[in-house]
Amino acid sequence: MLFLSLIFLSQFLSLLAAPMPLAGPAVLVQAKRAAVSNLRLPDALPAPPAIERRHLDERRSRTTTVVNSTRAPSAATATSCPAPGTPPVNAAAGGETAEKINLNGTFGQAVALQGGDIQTDVLYPPSAIGSLEIEFKNRDGRTLTVRENKTPAPPPTGFVALEPSSFIVSLAGGTQGLTLQKVDYIFNVANPTVVAANIAQAQVGKLSADGCQFVIDPALGELEFEAEENELSLTVADMNGEWGIFVSAAAVASQAAAEETPAEEVNVNGTFGTAIAVPGGNVKTDILFPESAAGSLEVEYNGTNANAITVTQNANPASPPAGFLFVDRTTFQVATDAATNPATDIVKVDYIYSEQVKRLVDVNQGVIGKLDPATNTFITSGLGEFEVELDENEWTLTVEDLNGEWAILIPQAALLG
Repeated sequence: MLFLSLIFLSQFLSLLAAPMPLAGPAVLVQAKRAAVSNLRLPDALPAPPAIERRHLDERRSRTTTVVNSTRAPSAATATSCPAPGTPPVNAAAGGETAEKINLNGTFGQAVALQGGDIQTDVLYPPSAIGSLEIEFKNRDGRTLTVRENKTPAPPPTGFVALEPSSFIVSLAGGTQGLTLQKVDYIFNVANPTVVAANIAQAQVGKLSADGCQFVIDPALGELEFEAEENELSLTVADMNGEWGIFVSAAAVASQAAAEETPAEEVNVNGTFGTAIAVPGGNVKTDILFPESAAGSLEVEYNGTNANAITVTQNANPASPPAGFLFVDRTTFQVATDAATNPATDIVKVDYIYSEQVKRLVDVNQGVIGKLDPATNTFITSGLGEFEVELDENEWTLTVEDLNGEWAILIPQAALLG
């Protein structure tokens, strides 16, 4: 019987792994639950929503935009460039000197920056959280290259990364004595994660010399937050290096407290391997993670104090308990920055199963298990209050402690057909 069950499991997983039509952008709204029954199964994460740039357009309309470029000129065309220190000419203005040059940069591609002490702003492609911008001004031109690091070093102690990526800036020709150099970040205030954080207290950090951790230090430069443009701006003496955008758990808490009418629920799109800041004040926060063919993990946090939650996937977990099969082929390792208090906090591990799972198993028998490190086996009892919410295609387990490795399981006897 076990052999036949394993054969069926293989067929089951093959069915779930079959290519499925791509979904539209993953957007969490208050009607999220009503749409669960129509979950699609993307092969990859959808593209992040476009950042709102109305304020950028307004700001740039006050200056003279000369060119949009992503590459440095090739050697074959270098002789046609003006000599260093020669200001560019705006033909449309009848030969008048430009006030500012606005460029659209591309990660990993060199950008030629003009000299002549004309300010140049280079705006890079947005993530769901916002966009990096580099400001430059100098008598002599330079060449700028920025690379995106999607697996950066840990944030400073007491902080979480608001922008999951970090940015490695390289200015060929050096940074000493430049007229102006800034590292800016423009937030997408339509994103729930940004809304849940107090971006006015966000910080720009630089990777330490040993590469072990990011550092936040007033010695890095003068930091400003421009509220009308939702922009964090750090004037630096040396832009070369790796930069990250961070926010403290305390800033998240103060944002929730500052709301005149706190939200009943905050919905956040989570990313595996990235710390997600959650507010305190017992504001319920649901973090929904990218879906697999089987479904989506969701972590619920309703705590007195602000916190940060990181979830990583384990593609090679310990075996399921005897008589059980994995519904999701990966398990989920959850870690909180601070311990939760069962007396005041409500925390849950949820799983929203797909329609395909619903057709193949008796979902009433589904369970959520937790790895016992001492025995390296998953246990399924004594973990907390478990519920099957059939109208929402959801298994939900209320626990005292989110920390640990969690598995989504089904008894072999629950396989249908």
